[in-house]
Order: sequence, then C-alpha cells, then structure tokens
Amino acid sequence: MRRQNKKNISHQWLVNNEPLVVLGSCKKRDGPIIFHRRDGPLFVTGPPGGTGPPVGAWPPKIKGNWLEMILRKNQTNGKKLALKWFKACEERNNINLNMRKTKMKNFKLKWLLSLAFIGGLTVLNASTVFAAAGDTISNTATLTYDVGGTATVLESSPLGNLLIGVGNGTATNFIEDNLINFTVVTADGASVPVAPSAVGQLLTFDVTNLGNGAQDFSLTAINAAVGVADPFIPANLDAIDPASFAVFVESGATAGYQVAEDTLTYIDELAPLGVARVYIVSTMPAAPLANGSLAVMTLVAQVAAGDPAGVAGTQGADITTDDAGTADVSTTEEDVFNDAAGDLNTAGAADVVKNGQHSDTSSYIVGAAILTVTKTSSTIWDPVNLAVNPKAIVGGYTQYTITVANDAAAGASGDLTSLGDTLPALLALDADFVTNAGPGNPTSAAGASFQIDTTGTGRLVPGLSYCTAAADADGCDGSVAAGGAVTINYATVAAMAIEGVSYTAGELKPGESVVITFNAIVQ
Repeated sequence: MRRQNKKNISHQWLVNNEPLVVLGSCKKRDGPIIFHRRDGPLFVTGPPGGTGPPVGAWPPKIKGNWLEMILRKNQTNGKKLALKWFKACEERNNINLNMRKTKMKNFKLKWLLSLAFIGGLTVLNASTVFAAAGDTISNTATLTYDVGGTATVLESSPLGNLLIGVGNGTATNFIEDNLINFTVVTADGASVPVAPSAVGQLLTFDVTNLGNGAQDFSLTAINAAVGVADPFIPANLDAIDPASFAVFVESGATAGYQVAEDTLTYIDELAPLGVARVYIVSTMPAAPLANGSLAVMTLVAQVAAGDPAGVAGTQGADITTDDAGTADVSTTEEDVFNDAAGDLNTAGAADVVKNGQHSDTSSYIVGAAILTVTKTSSTIWDPVNLAVNPKAIVGGYTQYTITVANDAAAGASGDLTSLGDTLPALLALDADFVTNAGPGNPTSAAGASFQIDTTGTGRLVPGLSYCTAAADADGCDGSVAAGGAVTINYATVAAMAIEGVSYTAGELKPGESVVITFNAIVQ
C-alpha cells in the first residue's frame, strides 16, 4: 500500500472503536488507505464522520493485500461496513485506472504513428530505397482478448497463442518481385574528334541500375546509317562508318579505358543504384576523309538475369518477358519492366517503354589538324657593319624563326611533340640569344638560347617565354658547338605545357601558332 498525498484525501471517513481505521477517497488509485493500530494507538482519531483527517503522526504503511487485511480484522459490524465501502471504491478505481491506461496507450500509438509518417516522408524526399528482389516478406496478425479476466494473445503465425500455446493459422508470405528499371546515358558532351586511320577512339556511356535487384546487362553497339542526325548538332548528318568497333566495360582497376584491363563485354552483377562505365572502341577509316565527317553510334543495353546467388563472372540470360500482364504468383519472383524509351533497340528500330532495353547515342567527327611548318632566317648583326646592313660574315649572327601553325579551318587540334634542327657545320648556336646590338646584349637573361611565342586566347601563358640550351627539363636543348643539333619538346616548354582544363600538353588548336626563335653564329 502507498500513502496518497494529503490533498487527495477526501472528507469521507469511517471510524470505529476497533483497532482498525479505514479512510480515503475513491478519486485516486491509491485513495483508500488502511491503518492498523497493532499494539497501541499511533494517533488520536477524530469523531466519526469528522470533516478532517485524524490528528497525530501518520502510522506505518501496511503491506499485503488490502482485502485480506480487512477480512482478517472483520470482527464487528463496523468492519463489515468498512469492507463494503472499500470494495465499492476499489471497483470504481479499477474502472478509472483501465480508462486512464487505454487513453495513454491511444496517445502513445498516435504519437508513434505520427513519427513514423513524418519519417516516411523524410525518406521519400531524400532517396528511393527498395526492398531487394527475391526477399520473402512475412506478415502476421495479432489478436488480444480476455478470458475470465486473463489477458490472452493469439497470432496468425504457427507460433499460436503466446500464453497457452494454441495456434489456428499461418503467416502471410510473399516473394518481392524484380523491378527492372535502368538508363543508358552518353558521357560525351559533343562529337568526339578523330583523325583518319586513328585506333582506340572512344565513345563513353554510363549504365545506371534503378531497379531493386542486381542485374547483368548485354551490350550492343549500333552503327547508324548514312544520313542519321548527329545527337549533338542535328543539322550534321552521319556520312562515314568506323572501320571496326567493339564494346568494353570499365573494370575500375584504373580510371579510363585500359586495353589490358577493360576486357569484359557485358555488365556483370550491377547492384541497385550502381553505375557501370561502358566504351565503344573504334578504328577510323583511312584517308581521304572530309573535315567534319560524322560517324553516329548508339549503345543499347539489354537487361539480363543476375548470376545465381550473386556469383560474378557469368553472363546471365537476357530477360525478355515482362510479367506485369499476368496474375501475381506470391511464391515466385516475377520480372516487372519499368524502363523508359531509349533511342534504339537491339534490332536498330526505335526503342519503346518497358521492353527491358534502353540506349543512348553519341558520334565521332573527323577533325584532322591542318599543320604547316615555316622556317626563315635573317642576319641581324656582324662585327663590321654592326646592325646596319649586316652581312653573313665570320662572327655575324643569323636569326632563325620556325613557325608551326594549325589552320583556322582545321577540324581538330594538333598535339605537337618535338621539333629537331641540325645546324650546318659553319654555324654554332648562340647561347645567349642576343639582340641586333650584338654580343653582350641578350634578349632575355644570359643563357636563354630560345624564345618561344605562342598565340591562343585560352592559354594561361600566352606570348613570349624563354628557355636554355642546357640539357634540363625546360624542353629546349641545343649544342653551342658548330654543326650542333637543336631539339624542342613542345609538351614540356613553358608556353605549351599542360594549361588548365582547356589544353593538353603540346596542344595547338585550330587558328593557333607557336614560333621558336634562336640565333646562330657564323664560324
């Protein structure tokens, strides 16, 4: 028994002259309070029917069952009256208590359902998560009831009644079906420039699995017919065909297409939300090819069955049947197509929705660089006439200019590698690249043998730069001895090296030029 706070005790009192006092209220579960005097009075009681609590200290709390205690002390009519009053209060309190418990359960249930609903909205807004295809989903119903005041729980599963071990039903089970949805999207932002006879030319695609199960995918490359529109510039039309082509899947061991690593020709076990990079690798036809000629190509992916138990290394059979049109079989994993229409199907016809295929298109464009190399020379100084009408006499300085240009009408950049020039036996390289003022007047710092002038508004280092003839990493080498060789490595000289994202090393775009200038001394 627990003592209720004094403010909750009503003015209903029942007092008799026996060693037992019952007082309390029917408003609270702990309202009825029973005090036993035991061997002597613990307080002085007020008059029967009094309006206030007894005077004196509260007695110790009586442990044990209230009803038993009353019956044990029931020796007078007063005790019987106390028992009757107590039982009425107890019945009323039990009803009130059950109502409070029910209200609390309903409140908690509504609160939990609200949290689940809000959480569900958050998940839906954040991402789409599917149950895995092939999983068994099981569900049971639970019934709670009372028999003779005893709470009993009965489940529909074979476990049956949790308390008495009796079951009368089975759980509801079904297999999660396979939702097939995926996309093929080219990663090329424009037609890929190629040159005649070029090998290993790449068109790049990404295949994304949007379904709920791991899938294999068969891959087909389709060479478009002459006259098919370019996917990037529809006004341009297909005019040429690659000499050969094949499809390969990136292994991921090394980024980018690697001949020795990326040898798989189908996508193996692509997990839900997984992305596989795929390449069409082509060899271009030999010249002559007109600048701007197009070769349009499409990659088609066909869904296929994943390997048994997810074991990699075996190409699954193509899935060509959509089970959406048949009655559901709960004990079997069925295939449901939900793919959008791509460009073409594997037969080369227009693709349609929900056929287990998807595709996208890219193109090659012939863009040969049109490069020219021009070399000029002039005498800038001699020891007799100095800079006034200088002559090519012993000690005179002759200036060489080598210009490499890519015509503005070219369809592609030229990636310059190296230039070599061997001086005649009677000429030696000027180590200082002097001006027309003669020896001792270097154009740049002493020892700067070469001047490099580049054009191109997109370059990070346009204009003049200088490098030495020493055998170092600046890309310029030359012998100052008579008849020495001069070598320029365009990929490493300062003005032609890798510059941001718009240039590759040594690249010369259409309409650009690079000029190498150096002096030779007549021996």
